[in-house]
Amino acid sequence: MNKEEQLSTDTILPIMFRGLGLLLAIDMWRLWPDLSMLFGQGTFLNEHSISWQQRPDTLSIHTLIANLSEYTIASLEWIHFFGLLYIICGLALFFDHYRRAAMLGLIILHYLFFIANYTWSYGADYLAQAGLFTGLIFCCLESRGLPHQRWARLGSTVFRLQLTVVYFFAGLGKAMGPTWWNGEAIWKAIQQPLSPSLFSIPQSAHQLTNIWAGLGIATLLLELGSPLLWINGRIRIYVSTGIILMHVGIALTMGLIHFSCVMIWYNLCAWNHPLLHRIAKPIIKPLETTEPTLQVRTATADLDTREGGNNKHIK
Repeated sequence: MNKEEQLSTDTILPIMFRGLGLLLAIDMWRLWPDLSMLFGQGTFLNEHSISWQQRPDTLSIHTLIANLSEYTIASLEWIHFFGLLYIICGLALFFDHYRRAAMLGLIILHYLFFIANYTWSYGADYLAQAGLFTGLIFCCLESRGLPHQRWARLGSTVFRLQLTVVYFFAGLGKAMGPTWWNGEAIWKAIQQPLSPSLFSIPQSAHQLTNIWAGLGIATLLLELGSPLLWINGRIRIYVSTGIILMHVGIALTMGLIHFSCVMIWYNLCAWNHPLLHRIAKPIIKPLETTEPTLQVRTATADLDTREGGNNKHIK
């Protein structure tokens, strides 16, 4: 990567969290038509099923809605009221307005919706919550013992360490069994009956065992090789690009679009990928602060002047 494409550590984290706020707002907007069915008083799950899936001694959006009246102002259901707050906090974080309040509100609402109850939560929700928590500490709080630049560098290091741990132990768990080595796990993943895939794989492709085994081994190598991302240079670009392409494949064949977008955005920002500059130029420009430099025209020699820039009018 060229030096001019490198972003400073105090710029990467704000970019990452602004993009995360937009992704979370979009995901809640996609769930908007089904909020009443999933979380509201008219949910198709009974109270016993909800309480059985809920973390003990905690408050979830289900229990919160159950203790409120049926409607709020202008006949807007409570669940849509909290969903609207979620979207507002995500957009406020994206546009960098009231950053602390937006991030704190998003952490609380995200926990109520997706973390407190196991019913609708999956890996992307926990990764988003970890990212928000990291952003609250290193972007909204200041360290008394460290200057701003070193505090931002520490936050970037912690964020990268989180990703490395997640990928490495995910790959280690996959490597324990035979299904990822022979491609069986890959085939089952892309053939889920309820998967809203954007690119369907026909059943006849089951015979291509070498391809599925190769994809499974490639997944293991990318996840187990995630510590190589700490090596700056071509190795980092190759490994991070491979991980990004892996998540593109997950989005296309498994339909996990939100999860894939979050992880692609995390990898672009964490490892300062060159594609980050092409995707996030409107965000990067206002955040980049460069000191003015003195521009001096290089002296040239031609028919009218000599080297050194002698003025022909001076005798």
